[in-house]
Amino acid sequence: MANLRDIRQRIKAIRSMAKITKAMQMVAISKMKRAQDAATCGIPYADMLSDILAQVTRHIGTYEHGLMETREGGLKMVILVSTDRGLCGSLNTNVFREVAKYDRETTLFITIGAKAAKFIQRTGRELIVDFDYGDPPLLSEARMVCRFVAQLFLDEEINSAEIIFSDYISTFKQEPLTWHFLPVGQTQESFDRMPDSLKRTKMEEQEKGIKGIAEFEFEPNVNTVYESLLLRSLDYQLLQIMREVRASEHSARMVSMKQATDNAEDMDGKLQLIHNNLRQAAITNELLELNSAAD
Repeated sequence: MANLRDIRQRIKAIRSMAKITKAMQMVAISKMKRAQDAATCGIPYADMLSDILAQVTRHIGTYEHGLMETREGGLKMVILVSTDRGLCGSLNTNVFREVAKYDRETTLFITIGAKAAKFIQRTGRELIVDFDYGDPPLLSEARMVCRFVAQLFLDEEINSAEIIFSDYISTFKQEPLTWHFLPVGQTQESFDRMPDSLKRTKMEEQEKGIKGIAEFEFEPNVNTVYESLLLRSLDYQLLQIMREVRASEHSARMVSMKQATDNAEDMDGKLQLIHNNLRQAAITNELLELNSAAD
């Protein structure tokens, strides 16, 4: 059985740990609010951009961009988005489970986030390149990834691309999702198959907007305008996904650190009770020894 000295050392260590987890919880709370606001505020723009692309597609005639070409078989690209640091519960683990659905021989990987890169390398899958992203994520970071993947698709080195990420639903709930990235759908189909988290605003609310436009005029020409709009839409959709992951990360870390703090405080209380009992027993023994010596 542990003596008083051992119990005191354990109590000291647990209280120090509780202070650390409490501090990390407060830091996560401060970052969580900004990340959640960024993820929520970007949704209407992403919805409108996707709707504009769908509407313009209906007026471009027979023109088809190279990113719309549907191919069978071949290599598939997976863009795996994760956090850079741990201590966020099972957030990354749940996302990594989705990777097991893909064949090692026909799947290439691009990672965004340090944890994703380490996982792909550790499991022996083929990693093409690892990208970093900030907190908050920047459009330039998303554009770099999109241009790289789009060029691989246009060069026919890959036949399709998908994104696996953690979808932010609420502070206490995040779920792994897979989004079809390339090839791009030619009509409303592209918007319809997006995860609900990326199109939370209702399309019907925009009836008085671009849906009422019956004719489009393109300057300098339809091909240039549509290509620019298509790439911009892909850039922003990936940016929105990166924002969702950051919001999920800080929310999961806040919850995880709160649970760790609560557990440390519970253990501290139990150890303090054991300490008091041992101390009382030691004092009683000392009194008995004094009485015996006096007698």
